[in-house]
Amino acid sequence: MDTKLISEVTNWMKTTDLAEFCYEKDGNCIEIKTQEALPEPAQFTCSLTAVTAPAVGIYHLAAKGKNLTLAEGQTVQEGDALGLVETVSKKHAVTAPVSGKLRKITAQEGAVVEFGLPLFFIEK
Repeated sequence: MDTKLISEVTNWMKTTDLAEFCYEKDGNCIEIKTQEALPEPAQFTCSLTAVTAPAVGIYHLAAKGKNLTLAEGQTVQEGDALGLVETVSKKHAVTAPVSGKLRKITAQEGAVVEFGLPLFFIEK
């Protein structure tokens, strides 16, 4: 296809309110889309805050000899203990980053977790 023709079609598109243009002749095809023709990116809001694993290791609800119970719907305060992740050399505390209600508990006692894996979701 002739670059002169492409330039002419592009310039003509700027003078119209068209968002897309497709031209086909003799097996050649040109398709032009303006910025307005591009799909809008998805936008959403979420009231849930993910509490993620601070390290790779094994999740425990509480240290040995201590008792902690968590249930979905339970109110937690910022800084409340939500368990710990035990690695080879250290125990990393898992705490609530915000105050709210525990809406979803995905953490399982004794489960191997990866860094950044969501363990809980708190609704503010």
